[in-house]
Amino acid sequence: MSIKVRSKKLSNGSESLYLDKYYKGTREYEFLNIKIKKNDPERKQKKELAERIRSKRESQLYSTFYDIPNLSNGNDDFLEYYKSDCKDSSYKASLNKLKKFTKEKLNSKTLPFKKVTEKFCEDYKEWLLKNMGNNTAWVYVIKLKTVLYKAVREKIIPYNPAKYISVKFQEVEREYLTEEELRKLIKTPTKHTLYRNAFLFACFTGLRISDIKALTWGQIRNDKLYFRQKKTKGMEYLPLSPSAKKILEERNGISNHNPDDNVFDMEKKKTERIGAKLREWASDAGIEKYITFHTSRHTFATLSLSSEIDIYTVSKLLGHKSVKMTEIYAKIINKKADEAVSKLPNLL
Repeated sequence: MSIKVRSKKLSNGSESLYLDKYYKGTREYEFLNIKIKKNDPERKQKKELAERIRSKRESQLYSTFYDIPNLSNGNDDFLEYYKSDCKDSSYKASLNKLKKFTKEKLNSKTLPFKKVTEKFCEDYKEWLLKNMGNNTAWVYVIKLKTVLYKAVREKIIPYNPAKYISVKFQEVEREYLTEEELRKLIKTPTKHTLYRNAFLFACFTGLRISDIKALTWGQIRNDKLYFRQKKTKGMEYLPLSPSAKKILEERNGISNHNPDDNVFDMEKKKTERIGAKLREWASDAGIEKYITFHTSRHTFATLSLSSEIDIYTVSKLLGHKSVKMTEIYAKIINKKADEAVSKLPNLL
């Protein structure tokens, strides 16, 4: 279901505004008798009037859907429903943004389901793009669509009003450490041994910080690591490289431990603080790159591909659901190769 304001060029050069309605597989048009002349001083006001009519028609059409017993005329609070689906910190962050937008747009702390129209979702997308980076906006739109699809499956709403709302993901330069930089880092002392060991272990395994924080000794058996990824919920096992095992040997010698004890006691450590201490360490090592804990994951991926481990194996080791996600790192390796070749002397 959608209703859009469109314009039709007239023979005298002016425009006639009309509504393009699509509902249950059929399309119909409603002409509004609103005409905009060339250089019309009231252009803005006339377009606003057309938009108000469009919004009213959409509300009328949308309200006819709410004969579903799970809802009381669409007045149930979508924000409360969204809150019940907040699985992790990224969902909570997206909910906070949606609350802020609702407050600005509707001057309300609640958001009835019937107000979550295609226009509302489109406006929310534009607001996100104005207030944050493109890829963060992409994540928040995906979260919104996911929650709405869940509401459709539960027969709370008949269709997803954000179905055709999208933000194009932009590939960004992923910061990673080269083998040489990693060696420099290893040789550089730091008083933050816990963060050092956790970061290096992640460089050798590709684990996310959430999985590092949750890692227990009981998950390590026969030189393999068995764990459920916090982000994807998928069950994984990971063979440990000699470097990764050496880090574990260092941790193992610190104190006696039980199977349920964390390998890296970092659950209560803030990611921002960890990142700041890692950057101090990198600076001492003469590395000018702005690193975060997630840099370790990028480092693992690029080192693996540089070592000629095939992309499908690297994708599996990273826990990617699709090899397309891993291809981003392959592009980085190809770029490195291009740069290396360009440095060869021209002898002819």
